[in-house]
Amino acid sequence: LKMNKESNKTIITWADMNMLKAIEENIKTHKKAYELLFNLPDTFEAHNEFHINWDFPKQYHDYPVKCKSLLDRVAFDHKNKKIILIDIKTTADVNNFAHSIEEYDYRRQLSYYWMAIHWYIIKELGFDIEGYTFETYIIAIQSNNGYQVRVFKIEPNSIENRLDTIADT
Repeated sequence: LKMNKESNKTIITWADMNMLKAIEENIKTHKKAYELLFNLPDTFEAHNEFHINWDFPKQYHDYPVKCKSLLDRVAFDHKNKKIILIDIKTTADVNNFAHSIEEYDYRRQLSYYWMAIHWYIIKELGFDIEGYTFETYIIAIQSNNGYQVRVFKIEPNSIENRLDTIADT
């Protein structure tokens, strides 16, 4: 990688460009990954690298805690009351990624992101989230050997039970 000072852009190598093209092709041929990243219904408003500055809920502490989150992708469908959170991870082995979810406690990170989303919907948009459905996915991309792609749907109760850990922290 080289930085072009005149245009303030990073120039990538041909090898990196070919890797990115291979990853894009693998995502496009994976039905669920393609849907989540490129083909959500028109009722969704999708945001990539969505930044939220938010306040941690006061029910967990006696003092203000300022938080920030940068979500890889979040999609809002206010018409059908559905929100989808998508996190993208790279891994050395997508076939063993379920173990990485446990080892690195990605559910805790996702729980934190959902707290940010709930705050955003209520405080920034002024919407009542009653009746909304929530879906969470991790798209794992292998960082070598053909750049295989797998999608993991994370169950809501496995995320919710991480709230106490976050609050304690």
